[in-house]
Amino acid sequence: MKKRYFIPLGLVLMPITAWLVSIITEKYNGTFVSLNQLLIMGAVALAVVIILVLTVKMPKFIAGSIIVGVMLSPYFQFLFGKINIYLMDPPNLRPSVTVPEVRVELGDLIFVNSEGKDIVVLPSSGSKTLYPGKNVVNLGQLDIPAGTYKSGKMSVKNIEVDVNVDLKKEIDLVYDNFKNQFTPQIPADMPEEAKAMIPTDEQIKQRIGSEVGKYISPGMISPYLPPFVKLKSFDVTADKIAMVLSAVIDLPVMPIAFPYPTGTGGPDIILDITLNEIGLPTGIKPIIKMPPGAPDISSMIPDMTPNIGAINMPTDFNIPDAALAQIKQEVEAAMQKGEAMKQQSQGSGE
Repeated sequence: MKKRYFIPLGLVLMPITAWLVSIITEKYNGTFVSLNQLLIMGAVALAVVIILVLTVKMPKFIAGSIIVGVMLSPYFQFLFGKINIYLMDPPNLRPSVTVPEVRVELGDLIFVNSEGKDIVVLPSSGSKTLYPGKNVVNLGQLDIPAGTYKSGKMSVKNIEVDVNVDLKKEIDLVYDNFKNQFTPQIPADMPEEAKAMIPTDEQIKQRIGSEVGKYISPGMISPYLPPFVKLKSFDVTADKIAMVLSAVIDLPVMPIAFPYPTGTGGPDIILDITLNEIGLPTGIKPIIKMPPGAPDISSMIPDMTPNIGAINMPTDFNIPDAALAQIKQEVEAAMQKGEAMKQQSQGSGE
């Protein structure tokens, strides 16, 4: 092939490569690759074209065009791909709490066009299951006709959260907090007779265990729940509490005006089902997924967390200090006796 054809061929091949790679990525990955993934793709493309240059004498300009096309593919995906909607949940839970499963059922996602007509851009897809920290669920692709839109809305039919509480770990957490408050105050030279008055670690944990059993109960949890969260079930064994929380969250209308002239292209959206430290569902946080290197535009999406007012959402299981008062009194009494014995001993020595 004559060299004068290399440049126009490369200029044509570059967008074709970017478009083909973007289609493959959209089909198999669903959303944009990360920066690390893009760099790996570029490295693989570089290795392949080097082999082709050395073996079949592929023109270097053509080889370079292929590599550039691969690196530009996320941006072609942004321009021509569909908008995907995902569910995700990476909770930051209390050490005693695990959430094995979250089941979410959303209603239709509706955009209102400039004429005031409701357009269902993503029909409800039934109940979807999340395994926190392990997966992201693809709800589907938005089907948005070309036009201008002035708002959007989505309803939450139900969110069910399976919450397990490891009672041994919860007892250890309360115990560690108790020891941090009182153990440092115990003098190292306390007389043995006074030390004997202080309950052993095992005795303290047994008492704490009885209090944990009293306070981690439906009667303790229900008053702290906001109106949109219900305690669906509550089961207790010797080692574990298993409960199911159900939430119906009224999401606000999204007052976002935007033109959509071609009916294609745009960022992907991740709906993060937010849980607090003890697994209570508190809302849905939208996250905008853009190609690598693109600016973060998440601030353009309004806060979708429900207005829960002054409700005190608990982040622990509210074991009150009063429940440990007797143990504290015993420790303080032992310390007082120890001090009295030391003073008596010093007085006798004089």
